[in-house]
Amino acid sequence: MAMSNKIIIYDGNCPLCAAYTSAFVKTGFIDKEGRRDFSSVSPDLLNKIDLHKSVNEIPLIDVQNNKVWYGIDALLEILAQKIPCIKTIGNLPPIRYLLQKLYKFISYNRRVIVAASKKEGFDCTPDFNVCYRLLFLFVFLVFNSWMLFPLQEYVLDKSVFNSNILKLQAVHFIFVLINICIGFSLNKRDALEYLGQINMIALLAMLFCIPVILVNKWMVLQDGLFNSFYFGMLAFFVLHEYMRRMKYIGFTRRYKWIVVANICSLVVFLSYMMY
Repeated sequence: MAMSNKIIIYDGNCPLCAAYTSAFVKTGFIDKEGRRDFSSVSPDLLNKIDLHKSVNEIPLIDVQNNKVWYGIDALLEILAQKIPCIKTIGNLPPIRYLLQKLYKFISYNRRVIVAASKKEGFDCTPDFNVCYRLLFLFVFLVFNSWMLFPLQEYVLDKSVFNSNILKLQAVHFIFVLINICIGFSLNKRDALEYLGQINMIALLAMLFCIPVILVNKWMVLQDGLFNSFYFGMLAFFVLHEYMRRMKYIGFTRRYKWIVVANICSLVVFLSYMMY
């Protein structure tokens, strides 16, 4: 049975927040009226919560008892309705520690992950946390670098690209180094915003490569037309996503030279991989 006396307030600018709170409604964990974004919340409800804490940890309000849970505690409170043991398990010290770290890892980087246009109303932008941003960069740099191995083995060998794993990793390293050098030319906040967006674009590209890797692993393709076509479409997506994210952080206006440098680097990268 959904909670009729509790309201979860989410960041309407964050598609991730919108998606999982909507899932709570569809699965009956909360009522439809118990899910509201910050832009539609009344001043009375806002007065019940710690606004600064709420931009980093989603709040759940018990309107009858005036009790508020934040972040992991809010999610455990919701899930415990149908999974009673979840709070006991989630509050075990090692598990709670990992859940808290994972939650903060996503929350502090959620605007980098989605890069969604900001709506009018309450500003839910999370605090800028250098440690979690650096962790975000490191984790997905490692993942993207590791994904190059199956990409080369199953896909690039059957496409228009003329490469091997050493050549691919070397070019990837140079591309990363170029972006790090660009980052050093900016102030710390702009540098980490920029590197976060570049890292996220690379992650999206790698995630979209997973289907074509699986197709090539499980099927015998007669020629490289499918792979070449897929990468052509992926290149258009990456370029579009790059321009969208650079516009989101204001680089198309403030740092046009970076946009030009990145596009030129991408062209050189693709040309080098084909010859």
